[in-house]
Amino acid sequence: MKNLAFAFALLSAAVAPSPEISTSVPPAAEAPGSQEHHAEALLIRLREQHELPALAAVVVSSDTTLDLAVTGVRRQGKLETAERDDHFHLGSMGKAITATVIARLVEEGTLSWTTRPIDVFPELAKTIHPGYRDVTLEQLLRHQGGTPAYDSTAEIMGARARGGSGSPRDQRRAFSAWLLQQRPHVTPGTRPEYSNAGYPVAAAMAEAATGEAWESLVESRLARPLGINLIHGLPARGDSPQPWGHKPKSAFFGMATYQNAVEPQAPGDGWALGVIFEPAGDYSLSLADYAKFLQLHLAGLAGRDGLLKASSIRRLHAGPGEYAMGWFLREFDGTAAHWFTGSTDTFFSRVIMLPERNIAVAAMTNAGSETASSTSREAVMELLRIYGQPATR
Repeated sequence: MKNLAFAFALLSAAVAPSPEISTSVPPAAEAPGSQEHHAEALLIRLREQHELPALAAVVVSSDTTLDLAVTGVRRQGKLETAERDDHFHLGSMGKAITATVIARLVEEGTLSWTTRPIDVFPELAKTIHPGYRDVTLEQLLRHQGGTPAYDSTAEIMGARARGGSGSPRDQRRAFSAWLLQQRPHVTPGTRPEYSNAGYPVAAAMAEAATGEAWESLVESRLARPLGINLIHGLPARGDSPQPWGHKPKSAFFGMATYQNAVEPQAPGDGWALGVIFEPAGDYSLSLADYAKFLQLHLAGLAGRDGLLKASSIRRLHAGPGEYAMGWFLREFDGTAAHWFTGSTDTFFSRVIMLPERNIAVAAMTNAGSETASSTSREAVMELLRIYGQPATR
């Protein structure tokens, strides 16, 4: 869960010139037909070089999975290998999932992009802070809602006290009601500032409008229709045989023992976002299922209706500026790039989509280190070299 400066720095490292990679992506060396297993060989090399427990990547067009590979182990020091259907935590890349679910509710007519909190929370009519009175659902998803960043573990854990001890739905509503009575961090609509808090408020609004819990809405409006198995929280919650997250191994007053050392972290509450901030990025998916999600968006950006109308997909990905709904925007290699990264310190995920070239590449690892970030960047860039070239005819 990154603030904008850190998240933008990660993308800049991913798409700006580096000693090895220029912004004009060089042609792939592989001959046509030789790319089938490129991702697997690449990931094996990168994972071993950087000593990551597991590394996975997928490359898709709007109608085809072009490459998919998973390498390594589910847990450092154990023998269980990571499998193709294993889940990886998305972190803030899950914001696009939340925005997609809400877009379905807008298409159904349950919500509109201009719905305000006071339209669905009648108890706030007299107590909402005047600065939040006219904030809209779309502004909350675009980081224009004025809500605080909530970009540290301490802040996110502290929010639990505001949510009380009721059901997940009750906790999100209680937190949202409390937050909306505070002074906005910035005046809504005046300037965008990255905020994890806007997403639980948007989800609580959806729950209030539908009478359904957010978890049920994600399942009924996205997971089941797409045929994907989405886990709320870390992959191995509930002691399932899924990948564990890893963080840099520390010793001697918190300093890493050496650059690439990581240690497994049990998937308990200490590394879970909790139900309040789940809509801001606490989802886990397999690479094959994430591919289906990316294909939904690529097809919509190409003008094809699907689970969502193409017009809704395009709105989710539209500017102005660097912010869309669940995506950041910038230019890469002469074309528009829609991107995001995500981490809750024990996993790291990265995605870049080039709609004009009908390609999206994602890389995920079960470690949350700086090495995990740079390795995912290297994997994505190499796969873009191979699959992301402009059409020649």
